[in-house]
Amino acid sequence: MTTPFYEIVTYTVADAGEADSSRAAVQEMLATFPGFIHWAPFTGADNAGARVDLVAWRSPEEARSAASAVGSAPEFAGFRASVNNLVSMEHYRLPPGAQHPVVSEGGVEIGRFRLKPGVNEGDMRKAHAAMVENYLASQTGWRRQHLIKLDEGVFLDLAFADTRVSAETICSSWSGQADCDAFLALIEPEGMEFGTVL
Repeated sequence: MTTPFYEIVTYTVADAGEADSSRAAVQEMLATFPGFIHWAPFTGADNAGARVDLVAWRSPEEARSAASAVGSAPEFAGFRASVNNLVSMEHYRLPPGAQHPVVSEGGVEIGRFRLKPGVNEGDMRKAHAAMVENYLASQTGWRRQHLIKLDEGVFLDLAFADTRVSAETICSSWSGQADCDAFLALIEPEGMEFGTVL
């Protein structure tokens, strides 16, 4: 799966109500930017004017491109005006193996399959990784993907998205995509289900 790249912005606002409205509008706009994964907005527990935004991106380049737009594009002027004092803005990666902060992932697609006769598991795993990296990770609403190996040659492909609708939409977009077709050519599907994370 794609390893998130985190942007942490700390700032204060003068008018909490107006600032929260502006922040919600910016969050909606940034969700359409390439590489966006999730935005977790925090408000000070003791200081109502304190704000921290934790934004997860697919890559450093996409994070910096979005930060540049927020800092200069006219559509973000209202948000910039709501900020009383920008304390800090830095980019971070977690150490290898560290658990990532929880992100919204309300939808899931569960695909059950076996390998076609003669197909090597390593080849299937490479094809799966390429499909996720080159196509699925860039789809709106996608969050993460995991392969699970069960007994007797059965595999599960778990695809998490922000909502069930997103999971279904992403799955329906596979057809005709080269990396998806390359993966599907190696497997024999046994079932597919969609659900909602509770």
